[in-house]
Amino acid sequence: MSLAEKLLTGILLFCFPLRVWGWDWQTRVTVVVKEQPVKAVCELLEKEYGIHFSYSRELVNLSRKVTITAHNQRLKRVLEDLFDPDDIRFTRVGDQLVLLPVKRNYRTISGYVEDMVTGERLIGATIYSPSLQQGTTTNQYGYFSLTTVKDTNSLIISYVGYTPFLQSVANRGNKLLTISLEPLANLKEVVVSATEKNRLQDQTQMSKVNLQMSEVQAMPKLLGESDVMRTLQSLPGITGGLDGAGGLHVRGGSPDQNLILMDGTPLFNFSHFFGVFSLLNTDVIKNTDLYKGAFPARFGGRLSSVIDITMKEGDMKAYHGDVSIGLISAKFNLEGPIIKNKTSFMVSGRRSYPDLLMNAVLQSGNILDPNGSLGAYFYDINAKVNHIFSPKDRIFLSFYKGEDKISVRQSMEDTTIVPYDPTKMRLEAGGFVAGWGNTIGALRWNHIYGPRLFSNVTINYSRYSFFTEFNQKYTIPAADQRVDLFGRYSSRMQNVGTKIDFDFRPNPSHSLRFGAAGSLNYFKPSSSVLKDMDSRLKPLDTIDQEMRSRGVEMSVYIEDEWKLSQHLFANLGLHMSGFQVEGRFYPSIQPRLGMRYVLPRNWAIKAAYTHMTQYLHLLTNSGASLPTDIWVPSTQRVAPMFSVQVAAGIAKTTTDHNFEFSLEGYFKSMDNMVEYRDDSLMTSPNLSRWDEKVTVGQGWSYGGELMIQKKKGNTTGWIGYTLAWSTRRFPGINRGEIFPYKYDHRHDLEAVVMQKLSKNWEISASWHYTTGAPITLPVASYLGIGNASPWDPGPETMPVDRYDSRYNFRTADEHRLDLSITYSKQKKRWRKTWNLSIYNVYNQKNALFYYLQEDEVTKKRYLNKITILPILPSITYSVSF
Repeated sequence: MSLAEKLLTGILLFCFPLRVWGWDWQTRVTVVVKEQPVKAVCELLEKEYGIHFSYSRELVNLSRKVTITAHNQRLKRVLEDLFDPDDIRFTRVGDQLVLLPVKRNYRTISGYVEDMVTGERLIGATIYSPSLQQGTTTNQYGYFSLTTVKDTNSLIISYVGYTPFLQSVANRGNKLLTISLEPLANLKEVVVSATEKNRLQDQTQMSKVNLQMSEVQAMPKLLGESDVMRTLQSLPGITGGLDGAGGLHVRGGSPDQNLILMDGTPLFNFSHFFGVFSLLNTDVIKNTDLYKGAFPARFGGRLSSVIDITMKEGDMKAYHGDVSIGLISAKFNLEGPIIKNKTSFMVSGRRSYPDLLMNAVLQSGNILDPNGSLGAYFYDINAKVNHIFSPKDRIFLSFYKGEDKISVRQSMEDTTIVPYDPTKMRLEAGGFVAGWGNTIGALRWNHIYGPRLFSNVTINYSRYSFFTEFNQKYTIPAADQRVDLFGRYSSRMQNVGTKIDFDFRPNPSHSLRFGAAGSLNYFKPSSSVLKDMDSRLKPLDTIDQEMRSRGVEMSVYIEDEWKLSQHLFANLGLHMSGFQVEGRFYPSIQPRLGMRYVLPRNWAIKAAYTHMTQYLHLLTNSGASLPTDIWVPSTQRVAPMFSVQVAAGIAKTTTDHNFEFSLEGYFKSMDNMVEYRDDSLMTSPNLSRWDEKVTVGQGWSYGGELMIQKKKGNTTGWIGYTLAWSTRRFPGINRGEIFPYKYDHRHDLEAVVMQKLSKNWEISASWHYTTGAPITLPVASYLGIGNASPWDPGPETMPVDRYDSRYNFRTADEHRLDLSITYSKQKKRWRKTWNLSIYNVYNQKNALFYYLQEDEVTKKRYLNKITILPILPSITYSVSF
């Protein structure tokens, strides 16, 4: 080798190490990447500048995607921007750049978020740590727990309708905080402040709706009453019962498949006046969460939905209330401190009075005789006491009582059932009374064990009862005989339960909930008596078997809200329960899984798998939820219902929080559904073995839901559309073939607009359209022999119908427009509000039910319908103080 060659080789060998070891912290580098993992940036630096990285995959996660634009910048500055967000420290060891996790001291900050004016705890308030770039929300009792780095100086707390607050937390250790938020001054500001609401893409939970009470109050009112349930019916995937009748059908499910909780206590009937009015006074509701699917593991016992309603706790600082008077109902609410800042109360009452108006109208028109009366009313009472024992202990005692009554009393002087015949029975007087209602009570105790562990213990009682009574007095003039018939039928269900729930927040990546519950269900579905009050003999017919039965339900659950990576989140849960009845035990393991992946531009893809089991059945075949429907437990013959639901969707809240968009698709299979074999409403009081008169089958529902909602500004509202199918199959019904079920509405569209006209005026409108529901009608008929009357047993030819299949026709499509105008004026010490609502503005004839009627001339039958809700204007005046 020549001297020149040796010199060149030496220069090359000398220069190569300069590329490997010749970098330092001041070396200038250029890096331009977009949405690439941190690992890819490290590989780029190694390739271009000879910087070798050394790290353990178990300790250091380089999967986070980053966007970096650095031109001729110092290496150390680029590395700091790259690794600091993931708490990764770097150091040079020889020719290696070693990556290690930062050993940082953490602390847990916990406490409550409350209303500054009333002391009411706020549900779902957001607590955000800028230094950690993570946050949490308050639970159902206003409590939060956030583990953050020790050098965190402040937290940002925000809530819809309140001024955001910057809370200093420096040098506070693990002290329990109580953070008070100031309400915004007026309704206009509250609407604009919706920017503080959590974004849809930040919530792993799908198929969930948080219903704002301001939205419920702004909706058009039926007969002057705001209604939570009617507002829920305006959301995608949810339809109501027949127009004017109760019922809440969620994703093809029946009304009994909805778990309705009021302060953690189940309700078994949730409407007044056959669904015209909501069971609950909206003015005392604090928060409402609806789950249509992807149920968290803490809920169980129903197949279709969970409606979790929290009542107000009462003002801790001052007394205030409101009074409202409408056309057919009036109500009041009062709350305030018993001991200021320690004990509060809330009480409300509501009573309708259509019976007073109807009696006057009927008697003035000679429709009701002077000695007769018509009664139709409902009332309900809510009461709640809230007491703070210590910063870590609080107790709540709540009570609800509500009842409906319908009665008819009529004197039949100078009238007979048939043309006068002294040998036949004559009705002199008669009366009918029906009543139904709920009674519930709950005792709850909140306790904080430490900054990361919160618990709630609940003891509750719920009772639903129904009864009918009739009294008829007859005479037979020829025999000089009197008969005073009295009959009564009643049904009752009771539930006593206890539950303990824990909320554990070990670190920002995990939020654990776990607990256990037990309840005793008592059923008395049937008790009846029929007797002659003028006779000393035994009752004519008494059935007191009542099928008294008891069922014990037990459950445990655990769920974890888990951050798997920067973009992937999961809600993992398991609900295990069992039901003991008639000497048989039904166990159930119900896995729950929810996933969320955040896409570029802040779109989120969500998916969920849910398994639910229901141990109770509702005996009904009506399209409405009626008080005569009977709750019964699973038996040895009829097993519990269970369902599997899968759902997937995409969701986004725009950057300015102005719009929310969600699109979901779902498929739900249901087993052990029950149906009467003869498809007739069972009115027989003998229910000693109801499970022998039903058939057990399967059900399926599937479809898609689209919702676009405007959350911000003077104009707000939403458009919701549902495309859905609901089918059933039962042995022995419809020849065992699949048929569309009565809750099958193919298309459902709802549009809601709320417009703030000025400081004092607001107008809202809602338009609803749904395609017809399945109905069973005969395809042919022939003449048969029947009886003309129970009082005249002579034979008469009557049409006998032939049916080819179940639910073989569809009713007409239904649609309706409702309007509402509200005027509010703030006085010095009180606020007055006038509301004018028009239900069914263009007087659409939507049917309550259909029936076959014969034309008196042609003797041909045709399909007729009964409608009970024409155009209905109402006006309500309320005063708040």
